[in-house]
Amino acid sequence: HKQPSSLVGLPLDHVGTAAVGFRVEWFLIKHAHKIGEIVPKRVEQPYRPYAGAIVLSPKPGLHENIAVLDFAAMYPNIMITYNLSPDTYVAPKEPIPACGVYEAPEVKHRFRKEPPGFYKEVLSHLISVRNEVRSKMRKCALDSVEYRVLDARQKAIKVITNASYGYAGWIGARWYIKPVAEAATAWGRHTILNAIKMAGEEGLTVVYGDTDSIFIKYEPEKVERLAAKIYEKLGLEIKPDKIYTRIFFTEAKKRYAGLLPDGRLDIVGLEVIRGDWAVVAKKVQEKVLEIILKERSPQKAAKYTQQFIYELRQRRVPYRDLIIWKTLTKPIEEYAVKTPHVEAARMLMEKGWKLAMGDKVGYVVVSGTGRLYERVKPYMFASYDEVDIEYYVTNQVAPAAARVLECFGITEEQLLTAKASDKERETRKLTDFF
Repeated sequence: HKQPSSLVGLPLDHVGTAAVGFRVEWFLIKHAHKIGEIVPKRVEQPYRPYAGAIVLSPKPGLHENIAVLDFAAMYPNIMITYNLSPDTYVAPKEPIPACGVYEAPEVKHRFRKEPPGFYKEVLSHLISVRNEVRSKMRKCALDSVEYRVLDARQKAIKVITNASYGYAGWIGARWYIKPVAEAATAWGRHTILNAIKMAGEEGLTVVYGDTDSIFIKYEPEKVERLAAKIYEKLGLEIKPDKIYTRIFFTEAKKRYAGLLPDGRLDIVGLEVIRGDWAVVAKKVQEKVLEIILKERSPQKAAKYTQQFIYELRQRRVPYRDLIIWKTLTKPIEEYAVKTPHVEAARMLMEKGWKLAMGDKVGYVVVSGTGRLYERVKPYMFASYDEVDIEYYVTNQVAPAAARVLECFGITEEQLLTAKASDKERETRKLTDFF
């Protein structure tokens, strides 16, 4: 936490727990003091929602050779380009100043072109400092202490820079002004939609778009022309961030998995990377994705899942893989609704364990009757024989695999009604699928 602390001016024991909004604010206060800007008082504001970033619906299924074109620091650069700041905002009834205004698409908020606003000065400074840090990093050995320190610093700067537009729309902010946040997201949507239109004009197929990036069929020469065109017409830099040999999209937004050229899987939003699923579900889903992305065989992935379910029913899967971990997000006494991890935490506390907000509780689901929270035990108090295996089959493993396989016409029911005989399954091992 040393780098964020020195950057924003919060003490070491506060910066780790401070919300990003407070970190941004402390940096703004620090910078305002440096340039002689008056720090506004915090004023209580009613919550007023505004339209956020655009996320396109993906084209479900497998796609070959896809590049992710990413706008470099899109929202901070939009705020700099269009001078979005509380002190440059021109209210609807105010006359247009002599310097002219930038008018945001859709929402029609106006901002003075001159002089540079407070946010423009702050963000330009942050981007400049981050570029300097990254330049120094290139001269350091990757395993050196200096490289790690500089990397921590550039990441801390990136967090503050990228959170600035959201801060402007946060009702707890001293520099709260909804039109700044609303205009930034409006220009963001405008930018992505224009980039997609230009990609189409270049003959490039767009398969997905999310906030500040577009996923397109990778054709190097066309991509290069597109990047030049976007910079010329929109004044923003876009370049390939990742290139996937193959990528799989579910029907849901923000959920996909890609195969990188070096053979690694890059997984976003699926159960594999979420903390509230048992390891058995994560292992199965990751293997299913690996088989589909590397071998393009949904049938083999389905057979692997059916074999795994058989092994699980024979209790051959390690007990530790059945543990579900969940974090306590508030003190135990503040939970009004009974949930499995809270009940498991209460059992631990009855046995003398001390638990606080932020602690992770590990539990297993055991056989019995009643609601789910009545059928859990802290994992160290339960035995494998007590575990409700069918819960894990029908609520963890099968749904996690089906999330992927249903896109290929293989249903959860088909995974649960395996056709192979037990004798066949006994002669087959999970390692046969590796």
